[in-house]
Amino acid sequence: MMGDTMTGQMSKAYDHPASLPIPARIRLARELRGLTQRQVVAGTGNALSAPALSQIESGRLRPSEAAVVNLASALDVPPEFFSAQWPVDSEPVTYFRDLRSTSIRERRRARAQAVLLGEFVTALEQHVRIPEVDVPERPVGSDATAAEIDDIAMLVRRAWNLGDGPIGHVVRELERHGIAVARLTLGTVKVDAFSTRTGVRPLVLLTDDKSDNYVRSRFDASHELGHLVMHEAAEPGTKQVESQAQNFAASFLLPEASALEELPSRLDATGWSRLAEMKRVWGLSMSALLYRARTLRVLSPEAYQAAMRYMSARGWRKQEPGDREMGAPEAPMLVERSMRRAEIEADVSVEDLVRTAHLPIDDMHDLLAAAVDDRPIVEL
Repeated sequence: MMGDTMTGQMSKAYDHPASLPIPARIRLARELRGLTQRQVVAGTGNALSAPALSQIESGRLRPSEAAVVNLASALDVPPEFFSAQWPVDSEPVTYFRDLRSTSIRERRRARAQAVLLGEFVTALEQHVRIPEVDVPERPVGSDATAAEIDDIAMLVRRAWNLGDGPIGHVVRELERHGIAVARLTLGTVKVDAFSTRTGVRPLVLLTDDKSDNYVRSRFDASHELGHLVMHEAAEPGTKQVESQAQNFAASFLLPEASALEELPSRLDATGWSRLAEMKRVWGLSMSALLYRARTLRVLSPEAYQAAMRYMSARGWRKQEPGDREMGAPEAPMLVERSMRRAEIEADVSVEDLVRTAHLPIDDMHDLLAAAVDDRPIVEL
């Protein structure tokens, strides 16, 4: 028999004083665990029903204190997690590369992890100063041309004083301009990277599940920057939006003038050698260089398709020549250094931050461990 764990009258919605659970927080915890409402109910020992949980999550039913404790136990979060009020959106618009290749559950779980990280960074900012957000916003419509996107990519380069040459460290540039970047393990190979704005500070999440490829990771970071610059109000996951972000990344990493000057127009032995050298200098994959050549009409569509068939026949679509020599992907540093600064100068440990922010401790340990680069630092 279901226990009597609910109090209050049914209503359209209820107000949320600081001491009361916020419906979106309960849903966030469930999505973090990748569970259905029925699975959560089973985890409470059927202390409440699935319809009751649905009404709680929609804000039409106020849970009792006992229900909150049961839900917290089933979802493995502190009870205070449900009532934490952050200037962070619990359901932010999130840009995933291909909605068809990822399930709704996978996307929601990844988004929930991003929200946790965003809340942690917000808590961290109470103790340390992080670079202010400096991301130019240039919204585009579905009819934006490749030339217009080239111009936007150059505008960002100019705003960030990057000049026209190769970008030494893409992730570091994002962090210098206020974007929190983390490298996470999500447990699925279907997510390359994604970006979102959980609050004031945008987040870019790069994943290790599919690839530890240096050049691909740089392109992923640039692709997500394109979303942050151009797509605040766009529908995420559409073919057009993803194509625009792809064009932005290619333009951001290799400006048009340099591309036209350096890209080979013929793919004989000399042309392929030229691509390999450009890959090393510009930190851009041969596939991306060919994509750039096609977009700028340095190569005809037929020549581009022939080049891609050539790469496929040699297995270069999975691993290109020179990939291993390029080294490990760029490592984010902003969150890690901010944590160290808070501990050294403000005497606030990571555990202190997680506890006072009412975040699930085990999840945060996993997220922050993945976000920290443990390689020894060589001081020069």
